Amino acid sequence: MEFVTQAAEDAVNFDGDEVALASAAWSGDKDAVANLARAYTAIAVLTGVRLRPSWLPIPDAGQEAMLVLRRLIEDGSTTIAADLPSAIEATFARLRPPDDGSG
Repeated sequence: MEFVTQAAEDAVNFDGDEVALASAAWSGDKDAVANLARAYTAIAVLTGVRLRPSWLPIPDAGQEAMLVLRRLIEDGSTTIAADLPSAIEATFARLRPPDDGSG
């Protein structure tokens, strides 16, 4: 829970120019990637937890959501907050539950 609390603080305190950072991140600027990731971590994790399939453990849903966030950032999205839910949902739709061993 401390992780989510810190991530929420980072998001609230974010005062960067999202479009400029997205452009820099797309160009390979590691600091821009880190700044955008920090700004959107809480949104990504909470969205992942909210949209997760019932069979997917909460920590795994948060991790998958972070991977989606990272991909959006590296692809240069300038509308991360708007793109994130549908991108996470699409990722979860491609995942399959683990085999329960009964088959």
